[in-house]
Amino acid sequence: MPGSAIRKILIVPLVSIFALAGAGANAWHAPAMRADRAVSAYAAAHPDEMVPVIVRGEAASDAAAIVAEAGGSVRAQLGIIDAVAADVPANGIGDLARTDGVRWLSLDAGVSSTDDHGDGARDRSTDAQPRNVYPEAIGADELWDEGDRGQGVGVAVVDTGIVNSRDFGNGRVVATLPRDADRGDGYGHGSHVAGLIAGDGTRSDGRYEGVAPGANLINVRVGDDSGAATISDVITSLQLVIENQRRFNIRVVNLSLRVDVPQSYTTDPLDAAVEFLTFRGILVVAAAGNTGSDADAVSYAPGNDPFVLTVGAVDDAGTAGLRDDSVPSWSSRGTTQDGFAKPDLYAPGRHLVSVLSPRSVLAQEMPESIVGRYYMQLSGTSMAAAVTSGAAALVIEEHPGWTPGQVKQALVQGAATVPGDASARVVQVDTSAGFESVTDGSPAITPNLLLLQATGVADPESIKWGSIRWGSIKWGSIKWGSIRWGSIKWGSIRWGVVPD
Repeated sequence: MPGSAIRKILIVPLVSIFALAGAGANAWHAPAMRADRAVSAYAAAHPDEMVPVIVRGEAASDAAAIVAEAGGSVRAQLGIIDAVAADVPANGIGDLARTDGVRWLSLDAGVSSTDDHGDGARDRSTDAQPRNVYPEAIGADELWDEGDRGQGVGVAVVDTGIVNSRDFGNGRVVATLPRDADRGDGYGHGSHVAGLIAGDGTRSDGRYEGVAPGANLINVRVGDDSGAATISDVITSLQLVIENQRRFNIRVVNLSLRVDVPQSYTTDPLDAAVEFLTFRGILVVAAAGNTGSDADAVSYAPGNDPFVLTVGAVDDAGTAGLRDDSVPSWSSRGTTQDGFAKPDLYAPGRHLVSVLSPRSVLAQEMPESIVGRYYMQLSGTSMAAAVTSGAAALVIEEHPGWTPGQVKQALVQGAATVPGDASARVVQVDTSAGFESVTDGSPAITPNLLLLQATGVADPESIKWGSIRWGSIKWGSIKWGSIRWGSIKWGSIRWGVVPD
């Protein structure tokens, strides 16, 4: 979540395809906005305080100088986007936003977790040894019987870390990135997600196996022990994934998170990053979110991006059949601000037992959800995304030459409808892996405009996206460092866990 084996037909570079389309008479320009509305709102509400902002200038050094002129101080350098994190007096925000050389000004917002809705509800296990049925519910056990367990497929878990557990034994956590990162999981979210993807159930005598217990895990730690992280942290982590793609055969990336600020997929910087991975041969699986049918429920990156596989949750009711499945009220569903129906499919995501990170924040906040000594029961679209990432690894093991678009198409096409809810289709990985061939389902639409800027495209609307064969494009011609990350709404991320 290697890459070179995905595409065996590389016809022409991306830039060449763009050149064939030609530049339109009216050149496209990046959005003219200079500051996010949240910045002025914060300044108005805190007129006598320093405002935490992220300033993107022509270069990071320019931004630092501009901040100093506004009476502020720099807290951190964000080199990948030529930006700085700074504190600026509220009365200087207006002048700062209008200063020449400032490309984008945004609020350096904190992180909101979705592990508590304030109603006191929790996953409570009345059975000392509750049973997971999700492997049978999605048909993973059928593939296990055939010897397919995800062997050799690398799944990157961009999350709060992965605890050292015997359920990830035999060296299957093949890397921790960045290399100097703490190898623990102080928050507890990432370990649970990783266990659902590829835990082998050693501590439970196989009772709590993940979907692809033979897959390799790449632990990409983002955020601190409280679960705090920003969009910039996630983008930096995705850059590490690209840099290590070939070394660890990373074919799937699991993002059980969502940003805290809605924005069109065409301009959102995190959507640009996940599309970059997709076009380089990595399937991105994202949680839909836990805000039910709210008007903007599916308007947040990365789940709002049409190129990624967005997953909602179903309650399997503790049975392997679909007849009693239902979509929990908290699982996000709807239409994005760009008109795309999300999620793309559903997977079990309620009352799932997986690896516990002892003494973690979640363990301390939800002790009633701990199962035995080594496991924990949680609910959320985070869990559903993890189940689907494991399913993707099984499909890729069976079809190593498939593109991300083909794997996504196979999972969607093979899904089964929940009785009484035609819009909810649940992963059936045995069916998906059984397809001999599928078309690449990547949508024939304009990709993120930040990616297009990197190619020098003057007028994206002049390109006939419907005529492009996605599987034949050499997306490797785009260099990560050439992407302009300036059209930014730096918010925060939400981890997709809900109490239930």
